[in-house]
Amino acid sequence: MEPRPRPPRPASRALRWLPLPHLENDVRRTLWTAVLCVVAAALVAAPVAVERAIEGVRFRDTLGTFPVEVGLCHDGRSTLDTGILGKVFWDQTGALGFGAYARATGPPEAGGTLASYVDPAFFQTNVAFLRHPDTVVAAYSSEIREDLWTRLLREELLAAAIGGLVLFLVVPRRRLEGVPRAHAVVASVLLVDAALGLSAFAAVKMFDAWPCSTAPTDVFSAPGMRNPTFSSPQMSEIVGQVKPFIEKNTLRIDAAADQYETAAKTSLATALAQQGTALAPRPGEKIVLAEADPQGSYVGVHVRTALYADLQNAVGKDAIALRTIAGDITSNGTVAESAFVKAESKVAPDVPAVAIAGDHDSEKTWKQVKGSGFHDPDLTTTAVGDLHVAGANDREHKTLFGGSITNPSGVSEEQLGQRLRDKVGDHFADQGGIVVVHQPSALVAYLGLDSLSILRDHPQTAAQRTTPYDDGIADLPPGIAEYGHLHQAAGPWVVWNTDGGRVTWTVVDQLGTAGGVENAPTFSRFSTPFSAPLKPLMVRLQYVDVKSGLQTGYVTVQCELDARCSISGRVDVGLPGGQPGQATTSPTTPGTGTPTP
Repeated sequence: MEPRPRPPRPASRALRWLPLPHLENDVRRTLWTAVLCVVAAALVAAPVAVERAIEGVRFRDTLGTFPVEVGLCHDGRSTLDTGILGKVFWDQTGALGFGAYARATGPPEAGGTLASYVDPAFFQTNVAFLRHPDTVVAAYSSEIREDLWTRLLREELLAAAIGGLVLFLVVPRRRLEGVPRAHAVVASVLLVDAALGLSAFAAVKMFDAWPCSTAPTDVFSAPGMRNPTFSSPQMSEIVGQVKPFIEKNTLRIDAAADQYETAAKTSLATALAQQGTALAPRPGEKIVLAEADPQGSYVGVHVRTALYADLQNAVGKDAIALRTIAGDITSNGTVAESAFVKAESKVAPDVPAVAIAGDHDSEKTWKQVKGSGFHDPDLTTTAVGDLHVAGANDREHKTLFGGSITNPSGVSEEQLGQRLRDKVGDHFADQGGIVVVHQPSALVAYLGLDSLSILRDHPQTAAQRTTPYDDGIADLPPGIAEYGHLHQAAGPWVVWNTDGGRVTWTVVDQLGTAGGVENAPTFSRFSTPFSAPLKPLMVRLQYVDVKSGLQTGYVTVQCELDARCSISGRVDVGLPGGQPGQATTSPTTPGTGTPTP
């Protein structure tokens, strides 16, 4: 008697969760085999994928004045490879002993030639920007960790797809149909284990052959310094020679910054006390804290933190609705500046903040801004509390000392401003809004003007700021349009929208630098994150009627270079009461503020 054929094996219970209830058992079994092949391939490839991801981590940044490419090393330290003068080592690593390895990809920006390397001012400049290497290493560790996971996921997905397909094609599924399931499982596990062991062995060999897995044996120290150390005796000698100068200069910078901060905080407290309750908003109003160009200044952060805390005590926390920053949050748009962006986000911790990027920022900054809790309405409008805000991140990027300007997007400032105007459209028709850009040329395009001369060349009287007249400018989206970039305050100017049946207004505001930062730095004169201001430090208080969204007044806060601070009296703008008016009378003439015949 011939043996009966074996009945087909039932589909695995493990497949019941799949949304495929109507497939035949053979099809289900095929799918299950494909899944197992993919998982096995990913598992076997994991050790090599991890090693490849570790070696392959790369991102570009600027460290002090050095353009660098940053990766990983496992030699018990973090390293800056300057090229011509060797390597600088910091005895600090991250998780599992991995450290950052920054390799200079070109000459330093400050100076820009090989001679810069032996200029004492070169060392002074880099020390000024790299005062705390620990924060740089921490920032790089975070960026490396993210890039590592991204690379590992990409490697694993590729290995799973290709390796899974190969396994699926070579596994003799028909020949295995008569093999007991337990035998097939044991054999599969043994094969995967063997392949995994070979993969791990290969990964270890690759890791051992990686130049960054072994620490150099010869290092040199500068006299009186434990950390950092150097790979070159010439570098250690140069650092030893300039060390007294650097220390003296650092102490001088710190003393000047501390003196400025102390004097400015005292002066601001006195000015606030003199204003008393005059700074409080009127019924229906809220205050917007308007800033631009803090540009990495910790001194600016400390002064404004004290100012806003005292201001909240004077007018009440609920009186301040919003804080805006019109670009250039950082000085160079680097990964290493993430600590400053976080510090900037805590200047007024109870106040919602909007920040758009300037030309000293980068897409790295955009990411840091969002990660630190700022609103970043890039080419969009958003509601923040009771107010509406729109903005545009600058697409240009200017290096620290202005040596080069890049714009990979190809979007000009004029195109950026026009795109923002198109996005705003009629969003602010019923309730005015705040528009934040960085450069004047973007604002000019948003406003639809040829230049800002039509505003700058015609100073307004007090009457013209509160009485509608024909200013020769087509109607704009009502509210506020503010910008920075020039590090010098001007205006504000009131543009009257009188072409329709309603009378509204748009206040155009050129903001100064909230960090007191020099906007035309040279190798011998430049602002650093820790130095006293080289330009007046300025903030604008904008009073906004919540119902209409229109600005009703402003106050200017400014600290001079000698730390004498002033708070102006309130200047009213727009129609009294802050509500739109009806165009029932003829607009007035620009020169007199009286109705035109």
